[in-house]
Formats: sequence, structure tokens, C-alpha cells
Amino acid sequence: MQSRVLKTLCGVLSTLAWLPVSAPAQQHPADPLATTPPAAYRSAYEGYRPLRDQKPASWRDANDEVARAGGHLGIFGGAHAGHGKATPASPSTSGAKK
Repeated sequence: MQSRVLKTLCGVLSTLAWLPVSAPAQQHPADPLATTPPAAYRSAYEGYRPLRDQKPASWRDANDEVARAGGHLGIFGGAHAGHGKATPASPSTSGAKK
């Protein structure tokens, strides 16, 4: 009898060892009396600076900068190198018969 009680007690204690020490009380989502934290309003425009606050560059300076970069595709840092260059079509794709 004493061994049976001891086994049961050990089983209960080993089960309790796996439980979290301080589990927060979970509220059921459908509970109408459940409390929620208050909603805080934060504007999507917080920290927004309108474009008119910036002084636009002169068109000549902007054109010179694009020219130094190598044209409008040069702005990409060579990622589109060769894009837009004419290449001769191969005979197999040109549709011309020999």
C-alpha cells in the first residue's frame, strides 16, 4: 500500500515539474468580460516631411549628375550594363533563310 502511494506521489510530482512556474491566466477570446489593453492612436503621417520642405536642385545640375553616372541606366550602378544596346540577330532567330 505504501509503495502504491509513493508511486502515485512521484508520478504527480514529475507531472507538475513540467508545468510552467507562473503561467499567466489565459482569457478565452469569446469571453465578453475579457479585458483588453487600451488602444493607442498613432498617426501614419508621424514624422512625414512634405516634398515642398526640400529645395529642388536646378535642372542643369540634375542633368549633369545623370550624365556623370552614364545616363539614366547608369544610375543603377551597372546592373543593366548592355541593356538597350543593339546586337546583331543570329541567323536562327532572324527568320532569314539561307
